Amino acid sequence: MARMNLTKIKSLWKAIPGWVLPFVLLVLGTGLRFVCLGGVPGGMHQDESFVAWNAFALLHEGMDSAGHVMPVYLADWGDGHSALYVWLLMPILALNGGHVTPFLSRLPQAVVAVFTLWAVYLMMKRMFGRNGGLCSLFLLAVCPWHIMMSRWGLDANLAPGFLIFGLYFFIRGLEQEKYLLLSGLFYGLSLYCYAVVWPLVPVMLFLQIVYGLYHKKLKIDIKSLGAALILFGLALPLILFVFVNSDIIPQIELGFLTIPKMGGYRGGEIAGSFREMWSNFRRALSLLWHQNTGSPYDILLPWGLFYDIGRIFIVIGVLCLLWKVLVSLLQKKFVYEYYIFAALVGGGLNCLLVPAVLHQINSLYIPLVLCEAYGIWKVLAFLKGKKEWLAYVSGGVILAVYVCCLILFQRDYYTDYREVVDAYFAAGLEECVDDAMTACREKGLSAITVEKGAQWPRLLLYTETLPSAYLASVEYDVPPAPAAFETEGIRINTRINYDAISQESVYIIYFTDAELFEQDFELTSHGDWYVAVPIRDGHM
Repeated sequence: MARMNLTKIKSLWKAIPGWVLPFVLLVLGTGLRFVCLGGVPGGMHQDESFVAWNAFALLHEGMDSAGHVMPVYLADWGDGHSALYVWLLMPILALNGGHVTPFLSRLPQAVVAVFTLWAVYLMMKRMFGRNGGLCSLFLLAVCPWHIMMSRWGLDANLAPGFLIFGLYFFIRGLEQEKYLLLSGLFYGLSLYCYAVVWPLVPVMLFLQIVYGLYHKKLKIDIKSLGAALILFGLALPLILFVFVNSDIIPQIELGFLTIPKMGGYRGGEIAGSFREMWSNFRRALSLLWHQNTGSPYDILLPWGLFYDIGRIFIVIGVLCLLWKVLVSLLQKKFVYEYYIFAALVGGGLNCLLVPAVLHQINSLYIPLVLCEAYGIWKVLAFLKGKKEWLAYVSGGVILAVYVCCLILFQRDYYTDYREVVDAYFAAGLEECVDDAMTACREKGLSAITVEKGAQWPRLLLYTETLPSAYLASVEYDVPPAPAAFETEGIRINTRINYDAISQESVYIIYFTDAELFEQDFELTSHGDWYVAVPIRDGHM
């Protein structure tokens, strides 16, 4: 009887058209990333706001907050951030009349995340067959880290996707060389996602290329040289950027492009000693083990990065992968597992070079998800060798556990986590800024004074201040942070002096300070933030 039921299950599985399950999983993954994208998280993170404002600024006037014309690296907090997210966002804003919304600002990240799901499926299917592709697609689709990072516009979180695009087309290029050109393109673009990957890309490519050449899967010809040329062409401005900020050459201004000198340079953050590397590695292991960065909006506990069940299969998968690669190297046999290993090496190098906070080591996470899928595949293959029905039952149980974890994770994400993250993302602040600007116009006031915690990039974004107006009026506190700037004739003060509260200014305050303004101001709340409009002669 059991054998007959198993035969029926296998027949039904084979009868499903090949496109159905990938399509269903892709729809699932897309929904998890797009539903309420503009409202959860509420508000906008300060880094996300700066990215969005830079896209707004470059679209309208072609320069950033430091006045750099079309820079290859944006000035921002002084030490800057990568430019690709801004470039992807600009045409989206152009379609909306140049205006930013939270949904539009997050759209590039969500779209890249969905394409990453598809790239993982196609890559793993090519390497390990349909079941390997489906398992990998499902695990990444329901992965808590990937869902959460897909839902807000941090420039650094583009890097994992573009690294996977580069790896996918490299693997395609082992059979059809024309795809190497796309691999070179995406690896080159990954350099504009996050500066941390700059030392990783050459290491991973070296490992991939040498292995391919040794096993005669690659050859040096016009297409491979073309791919190298594309990669070098994309890397060249950033190589020059390193030279500029190492004081080897001066800032380069070409009129249509700037390779800027930063106020601060992050090259000093790279570990320069074995002790620092060991400290960074231990910190990364601690993050992966405890699944906690100490920042409440980074990771939703108890679900962590991969769920607890995921971590079990990651360990199994990594051990099986390393064994497979070691045996293949000793036997001089070509195996696709090596390319996942190369990606792991790149992520591991990342863990050595920089202190591990969540996104600093994000190049490691998708390779770990691939190891998770590999671990499940190996466990089920082992069980199938014992009893075929046992493998099917175990597969069903594993699937059920992941689905239950996903449901509970989504429940917490849209309830408890939403309340926490709204505070960190300053939900309600945009409405406060709108109300304050309106009050100034209606009451003839010329100043808005804002609690420091609002963070000035949000104020630039929500007031739609153009860079020319900002640079013409900015008064610096500690550069590059402004003490004040003007927009539309209204002075925006970024600090409140609580000893000199003035009736000549509208205030934007956090709820903890509301009592200080209750007597002489009319308060309007938006989330945890309040607009305080002065009451004059007892009348508004």
